[in-house]
Order: sequence, then C-alpha cells, then structure tokens
Amino acid sequence: MLWNMQSTEQRYLLSGVGGALAVVAGIVVLWMSPISPASLDHTAAQAAKGDTRGAVASYLKQSNSWTSDERKGESLWRAAVLTHISLSDTAAAAALLEELIERYPDHPRVVDAHARMALIHRQEDGDPVRAGMRWVAAASIDPAHRDAGRWMLDAGLAFADAGDLKHALSVLDVAASRPEQAVAARLAQGRLHLKTDPAQAYSDYDAAFRDGAEGEARRLAKLGMATALEYLDRREQALAELDEVVEDGKADAALQRRRKRLQARRGP
Repeated sequence: MLWNMQSTEQRYLLSGVGGALAVVAGIVVLWMSPISPASLDHTAAQAAKGDTRGAVASYLKQSNSWTSDERKGESLWRAAVLTHISLSDTAAAAALLEELIERYPDHPRVVDAHARMALIHRQEDGDPVRAGMRWVAAASIDPAHRDAGRWMLDAGLAFADAGDLKHALSVLDVAASRPEQAVAARLAQGRLHLKTDPAQAYSDYDAAFRDGAEGEARRLAKLGMATALEYLDRREQALAELDEVVEDGKADAALQRRRKRLQARRGP
C-alpha cells in the first residue's frame, strides 16, 4: 500500500513514523537517565539485586545531575547509607554525609545525616563528645521528630561517658521531658547526681519511679533511692526502699547482703 502512495505522501508518512520513534526513544532515554523521576527507584532495585557498588555509583551520578536539590540530597543520603552499611566504608560514608549537610543544609535528610554521623562517632570513632553534639544537632533541627527524644537521651549518656556532667545533665533534662525517654533520663541523672548531690539523686530516682518505671527500671529506681538515702544517713528509709524491692521479687544476692548490712547498722 505504501508503494502505491505518491512520493510526497510517502515522505509525510515516513517522516511521521520517524518522528514518533524519535519521541519514544527520547522518552526511554530520559526515563533511564539520572534525571528521570524513576531514577531513584531504578537504583534502589539495583541495590536490592546485590549490585551495591553499582547502585552507589548511580546515586552519586544522580547527585550531580540536572535535577532538583531535593532529589540530589536524597541520592547522597542513599549513597551514604549503602556505603556505610553494605560496603562497611565508614570514612567514605562520613564524607558523603558531610557533603549532604554542607550542600543542602535545608534538606529533610540533614537530620538523619547528623544522627548517622553521631552513630559513627560513638561506635566507630570512640568520640562520645562529637557523637553527643551530632545527636543534639539532629534533635534541634527537628524537635518534633519521632526519634528526637531518643537522640537527646543518647547525647546525654555520651556526654556523661566523656565526663562532661554539666552538658550531660542539661541534655538529659530535655530528654526527660519526652514521655518515652523520661524514665531512662531520670535514672541517668540519678546516677550522675548520686555522689555529688544525693538529695537531688533521690529526687531523680523518685521521678523515674513516678514516671512509670517498670521491671528492671523500677528496681533500679528503688535501689537508687535507697542508695541516695543511705548517703544522706537516712538508713531506715533506705531499708524501707530495699524492702519494697524484695516484695517485688527483684532481690538478688547483692541486694540481700546490702539489706542485712543496713539492718545490722540500725540503732538500738
């Protein structure tokens, strides 16, 4: 039929088919390119198939492509996580996280980048101070984040391990304002106050108990109160707290020895 057409009609038809094919080819190329809306999904599938290095390279290519800052930041984040977890290259992962924070300070993933940097400093660098600062940064950027309270708790514990009690207590106070972290934060504050301010330590442990401490946390709160009272030379009250632990069925050999010692020191 095509050969029965006049030459002009043939040219128009072939031109139309060629144009359509060019459009389809262009769409396919765009869809598979780093600026494609589906490029992140394609690379995620690549990583899921086990090609981690290829996926990281693809994410990095996307992070430098002509696309939105939001997608470039997301690409950097995904590359960093894969590098850290799957490739176990902490230094390279940290460099990518820092690049994300510096290049896109307003990106939603900056919060996660600070939190992951905190884990790297804490677990792999052995630097609790820098870890604490990163967790505080993450929580400060997004106080409403579901993990913000846990980050502040982790920061307080990190500062405490570093011997920075002033910052530890301050940060733990913020963590204690979150219901999910209140008990753990008050127990930590009690431990820090115990030798320097036993009266405050008692208040901290009592607050943990009143905040709903259960199980082992309840036992620790009661033991903390007993210890603080003993430091304050209020032995009868300390013994009463230990008695409650015994009644809860949480008494171990060490607690029993301590209880007997307090009983023996009772006045006539």
